[in-house]
Amino acid sequence: MLNVNLNLTSTMWLIVGGGSVATRRAQKILQEDGRVKLVSPDISKGLAKLEIKYKELEIIKRNFRATDIKNQDFILACTNNIDLNKKIVTIAKSKKILVSNASDKNDNNFSFTSSIDLNKKVKINFSTGGSNPSFSKLLRTLFEKNLKNEILNLYKILDKEKSSLKPKTGDRLINEMEYTINSKLNTRKSTKGNL
Repeated sequence: MLNVNLNLTSTMWLIVGGGSVATRRAQKILQEDGRVKLVSPDISKGLAKLEIKYKELEIIKRNFRATDIKNQDFILACTNNIDLNKKIVTIAKSKKILVSNASDKNDNNFSFTSSIDLNKKVKINFSTGGSNPSFSKLLRTLFEKNLKNEILNLYKILDKEKSSLKPKTGDRLINEMEYTINSKLNTRKSTKGNL
């Protein structure tokens, strides 16, 4: 899979399912200005809170119907019913609509990444292409705890000086940052070894 960042403003998303996966996906999409129609007979408390917060979220409390797919740009099959998810994927693909199946990593046109916003300009994504979302989340957590501040400082230096930097200066700063990060990681390893 190719990792891309999409401008979700005014994109139409159908989410079928009302559990924790649907909640996380809806929240991500709504935070990026997408519009979500969610169909499920039952919804999580988190989805109920999102419905209050976002006017771009329409929740329909009933079972999925094939007609729900009409006018959608993306579809997420997030139910706990593997057969229903497969049916949704089949219908979506027949209509050439991009679809993600939460119950089958091999039956997706796209998958979600685990991401960090360093600031308003820089976002870093971690992805296993849907094969192991837990590992992507682990990488993001390790990055946040160990490297986020150093990378953000490097970005600030390079951004501030970008017009006056000579091409080799960026390489020098990166080398210094690698040294700092490696030193930090080695210090942690030796500290853990002494416990």
